[in-house]
Amino acid sequence: MSSDISVPSPAPAAPTTPAKAPAKQLRGDVQGLRAVAILTVLAAHAGVSWFAGGFVGVDVFFVISGFLITQQLVGELGRTGRISLRHFYARRARRILPAATFTLAATVVAAVVLLGPAQVAPLAVDAVWASAFAANIRMAVAGTDYFQAELPPSAVQHFWSLAVEEQFYLVWPLVALICIVLASRIGASRGGGERDVQQASARARRFLLAAIALITVASFVWSLVHTPGEATAAYFSSLTRAWELGIGAALAILVTSGRVIQRLGGTPLVREVLVLGGLAAILWACLAYDESTPFPGYHAALPVLGSAAVILAGATPAGDTTLGARMLSLAPMRAIGDWSFSLYLWHWPLLVMPEIVLQRDLTWPERGAAVAAAFVLAYASFRLVEAPFRERALWRPTRRALTFYPVSIALVAATAFGGTAYADYEATRGSFQPAITLASAPAAPPSLDEQEALVRASVLAARDDTPIPTELRPALTELDSLKPGRTRCDYTDDSERDLCVDGDPDGDRTMVVFGNSHALHWVPTLNQIAKEHGYRVYFLVKNRCVSASITTDRGGEKDPYTECDDFNRWAFKQYKRLDADLTVVSTAPPIQGVYDEDGDWVGESRKIDELMHPAYADFLRRVDRHTKRTVLIRDIQGFDTNAGTCLSRPGATLGDCLMGAVESRERSIDVQVRAAEEVGVDVADMSSYFCWDGSCPAVVGDTITHYDGTHMSRQYAPQLAEPLARRMGLRAHG
Repeated sequence: MSSDISVPSPAPAAPTTPAKAPAKQLRGDVQGLRAVAILTVLAAHAGVSWFAGGFVGVDVFFVISGFLITQQLVGELGRTGRISLRHFYARRARRILPAATFTLAATVVAAVVLLGPAQVAPLAVDAVWASAFAANIRMAVAGTDYFQAELPPSAVQHFWSLAVEEQFYLVWPLVALICIVLASRIGASRGGGERDVQQASARARRFLLAAIALITVASFVWSLVHTPGEATAAYFSSLTRAWELGIGAALAILVTSGRVIQRLGGTPLVREVLVLGGLAAILWACLAYDESTPFPGYHAALPVLGSAAVILAGATPAGDTTLGARMLSLAPMRAIGDWSFSLYLWHWPLLVMPEIVLQRDLTWPERGAAVAAAFVLAYASFRLVEAPFRERALWRPTRRALTFYPVSIALVAATAFGGTAYADYEATRGSFQPAITLASAPAAPPSLDEQEALVRASVLAARDDTPIPTELRPALTELDSLKPGRTRCDYTDDSERDLCVDGDPDGDRTMVVFGNSHALHWVPTLNQIAKEHGYRVYFLVKNRCVSASITTDRGGEKDPYTECDDFNRWAFKQYKRLDADLTVVSTAPPIQGVYDEDGDWVGESRKIDELMHPAYADFLRRVDRHTKRTVLIRDIQGFDTNAGTCLSRPGATLGDCLMGAVESRERSIDVQVRAAEEVGVDVADMSSYFCWDGSCPAVVGDTITHYDGTHMSRQYAPQLAEPLARRMGLRAHG
């Protein structure tokens, strides 16, 4: 199919729009609406608590984009009788690629300078995904990965919205071409006069409207269905967001037809209500929504329809006379609207990267400075990068503009590769530093076993500010491999539930493991124990699913985690049939909140502990009835600092990453232990293999102990097989 499809005509196609143009080439109110969108996003990302719903500014952008781009397409159809894909993508390339490419490359370079090797490698990968307009896919995968989601956000995470737009514009112009082909064929069967050309153009608009209506409805329904149960994936998905751009696109088609304009043209009151009501809807969403609001779903309709109302009110010849339009068209608002794209690109890395460097939240003055810096960079980027590539004749030729796509990906990929290579070099630069050994520490008390003595030696080395060992396990640029592994049966997907045998498949004894991700990080240890002691193992574990007779929330949302309740019912049904010789429970306490007997959410930590004691005890009693022996593994210490991130900070020593257990978390863990003692269940306390004398080293010997603040690393877990077997009272199987 040709990229230029036209309505058949014996002469140049006549314009099909009314004599009065429906919209100005550059509307001040739309630029002002862009300013509203970026300012709300800035407020939310900067942590303005009463503006927590400011993330809806992205949805405002989607509506504006859908409207303006489709207005261009329909306008081109009316003027020339055709739509050119080459010209369309050339315009998109000039509009977005120079500034986006520059920001991505600059962010990677800044990461190399400011961050450690652990952060550079994943950021470089994220940047390449972003340059290929696939950042939303990358972020959705990371966000739905339980362990990945607990790490700091990527400095280029905000490119997900640009990916959504470009994925939409990969499909929408093709749909438009199909609509024009259909209109052309119908028109060709009736002749080819000027009147027939106008009718064919009108038919093409009707087909376009029908097509975008179908896309919009389908996407909205998809969003309604998938947002409640798949919040993170839905948030980043093009399928759940396409309807927002579709609303803008449909509005552009209706406005361009002229009928809507004629009906609104003489009704100033309606225009005033539309623009002020639309702005009020956006403001209300900013104030009423927060991170716990399921989004997009039906909640997105408020800012989306509000944005559409503002755009529609200003589409008439007298649209700029309304109070709302005059406010939006003020010079400062138009200027911020002009810079909005660059401002969006720069604000996120300026807010995120300092927090990674400082390992803490920014103070209000620091956030203010970051936002101010974003405005400065946005202005410079707009003047020196955005505007020149859009306006200079050098870049106007279509072929030249289309080369931006491969050049952009190549530049970002080259920068990412160079950044990763430099990070690898930095990770091992300097004189060789040996691993910590028992020989390098004072003699340990005889009460400590060899692994406990190594923990003690590592604490003493950290207290002496010993340099970080050169050959860490894993290397600082491979921290993703620290992530706890999966079992043979991954119960993340609730639609697939099978029993899978781990450990020794031919063993004559059965071990069953209950818990959440804090049972998952013991998988290498327990599998090794099982193979040595002749146990078949069934891991009935599910992320975030606390092993207690109580309903928790989802962790980041104040919604009942009913999937966990359902999983526990299924797991117990299977468990009763397994006739377990040994049952192991390892679970993290709920972090956010639980639901009491009345169904009310409880989020205060001490009240949670009060509810958890009987919930743990009941769970352990139920488990213990169907097994010969039950062991609770006391949950391991958790920290406020990410070990890998700390170790990779420039100039860091082992002393900089010597941590202490979080008191509130230890208190919650002790609730588990008291419940186990009440029921008469054995407790295996492995605390001495992570901490000594109140201090917890990030590295024991040459191995990083934690993947993040609370999960044991995949590399450290196997080293605890023999100690855990002893603590569980297991003897070699003969």
